Amino acid sequence: MHANELEAAVERFNTALSGLQVAAERLKATKPLDEQERAMAVTRIDQAITALRRVLGEEGSNAAGHS
Repeated sequence: MHANELEAAVERFNTALSGLQVAAERLKATKPLDEQERAMAVTRIDQAITALRRVLGEEGSNAAGHS
């Protein structure tokens, strides 16, 4: 993977992680997520997983127990 592709993947991962942190902070403040916010959180989790897999490549996904 080229350095610029790696940087872009890391940036996508960090963006998704930031969104998850916002959702977690709302939960800590006892403000339950509504249905739309919950769906967005799930989407961000999926984006974070996808970005992390791109960063790690096949070896990383195999090491995590996925095929």
